[in-house]
Amino acid sequence: MKKKVYKLFFVWEYDKEEKWLNKMSAEGWQLIKGSSYRYLFERGEPNEYEYKLELLDEEPDSLKSKNYIDFLKEANIENVGKCRNWIFLRKKTADGGFSSDNKTLSHINHSLRVEEIYHTSRNTFILLLSIAFIGSFVTGYLPESAIVSFFSGFFMGIGISAAVLSLILMPIMRANFKKIKNYIRELYIVEGV
Repeated sequence: MKKKVYKLFFVWEYDKEEKWLNKMSAEGWQLIKGSSYRYLFERGEPNEYEYKLELLDEEPDSLKSKNYIDFLKEANIENVGKCRNWIFLRKKTADGGFSSDNKTLSHINHSLRVEEIYHTSRNTFILLLSIAFIGSFVTGYLPESAIVSFFSGFFMGIGISAAVLSLILMPIMRANFKKIKNYIRELYIVEGV
């Protein structure tokens, strides 16, 4: 028996998504295909598989990523889905599942990559705000006309959009930064430092 589930997780909620997939596995629903918001499950044994999400450096279809996925396959880890650079991995629990020794490092790695996405977005918003400011400044000194009025509104729209998106991302990324700090603390506790 199969079932489709539509559920949306944001990029910074990968750990929540991972927990949900493992909860579904505990209920006997094993993921056989995952994507951005659509999941296809097949009825199986409870806790038959353990699931993990991994963010690749390159698209899953690139040669480097394909070689890595083939390497994982040799370690009995299946790739059962993708969403941009994210891949959905599963390993039979009977084979030991995923090692808990490096889970904290894996979480730090994921969180740092999400942080990198945030910094890229933030820099893009700063660039858009700069363009909007300069554009508004220049159009303010031009004689009134329909085209100048259009560009004035255009630059104002870009500036407002970039500012709003920046304000939305700020608390989300602050929470991600706290996650990184907690994972680092956890790593020190696990390592006994």
